[in-house]
Amino acid sequence: MTDRAIELVVEAGKAMLENGGEVFRAQDTMEIMAHSLGVRDFHVYVLTNGIFASAEGEDGTISAVRHVPRVSIHLGRVEAVNAISRELAEGKLDLDGAEKALRDACAIPAYGFKVSLLAGAVGSGCFAFLFGGAGPEIVTAFCAGIVEMLIMQWFHKGGVSKVFTDIAAAAACTALALAVRGVWGAGYNPSGAIIGALMVLTPGVALTMGIRDIINADYLSGTIRLFDALLCAGCLACGVALTYMAAVGFWRIPL
Repeated sequence: MTDRAIELVVEAGKAMLENGGEVFRAQDTMEIMAHSLGVRDFHVYVLTNGIFASAEGEDGTISAVRHVPRVSIHLGRVEAVNAISRELAEGKLDLDGAEKALRDACAIPAYGFKVSLLAGAVGSGCFAFLFGGAGPEIVTAFCAGIVEMLIMQWFHKGGVSKVFTDIAAAAACTALALAVRGVWGAGYNPSGAIIGALMVLTPGVALTMGIRDIINADYLSGTIRLFDALLCAGCLACGVALTYMAAVGFWRIPL
């Protein structure tokens, strides 16, 4: 019974980390669930990309380790796991019910391809407007948002590193904006379209969560998240810079 309880608690923590939950929230949730299930001497250490847990079982100490290589944002699953911990604490769920509820929580579908495509395009166009873009810049940003979302989806399915995915997406939206500049002429400002398209790729969640982890004295996890955010920002900058240099040096597009 203790083995199953530990497995449930660790899988719940992993589900939270995989879907964008904060480190301190995952650790608190796991501790609440373990206490509610009667697990003795439960100890857990949670990092941004890993979980280390141990408890006292019938035949000695039980240890569990989970690696979380990829993190995506699905707050619906995070909330569902939180709900499981609350129901366990209130005595509304037993171990069997909690296991089924966790499977259902992890099976909550993510947004589909078409919805992600539309969200990226509309978000890019709206950001271009907020940064002072006019009609041509907004339309270009809308199209660039579609292009970069397609690249993100294709590269993710192909298992391409996030570093190269970010560089390619930033380069593609920059190339599109500069190509329109070459056709449209001096009345078109590509900067508004490029910034608008890049805003949907910026690591705002990672940056915010990294700062929160550091404030909560979880310096290692906070540093990992901040480094991830800086790496992502650097990749976007590299994609834009490389395309700009190519535009000036080879395409001879006036900027």
